[in-house]
Amino acid sequence: MNFNLLKSAALITVFSLGACATTPDPAKVCTAEWIAPRAERAMKDFERDTKKIFKVFRKSADRMQKGGSLGPLQMFSLMNSLSSLAKKFENGRAMRDMRTLAQTCDDPNLIKDAMTDFMRKQGISDKFIDFINGLEDYQKLLETGERPDLKI
Repeated sequence: MNFNLLKSAALITVFSLGACATTPDPAKVCTAEWIAPRAERAMKDFERDTKKIFKVFRKSADRMQKGGSLGPLQMFSLMNSLSSLAKKFENGRAMRDMRTLAQTCDDPNLIKDAMTDFMRKQGISDKFIDFINGLEDYQKLLETGERPDLKI
């Protein structure tokens, strides 16, 4: 019986050492060619999961672009959309993948840059993107992936 325990411990040690050898070295792995397809795949999943959220963002952005301000109902809708977006950041696979990329490559701006590009592709104006990027809670959400109590 002790022999089986010793054999199991040896196998665990061997497999553990193998896992260490396969951990990617950020200096070798984190090239644009390696990051781009992974980020694109994650953002494509993110796009599919957030279509309704970004529809509200576009409406709010269009209103601001035309010189209008956001009324109470639009602010309420925007806050609900931001809360839904926060849930996607917190629990969504796409953002978990993006956080893993950012951590692996030690690039804290990876998610913010990807989100800014994503919002531009969604037709959201730079003025509104700057507004969203300026929200402290949104910045915390990008950095941590944890959903703060969003307040505008």
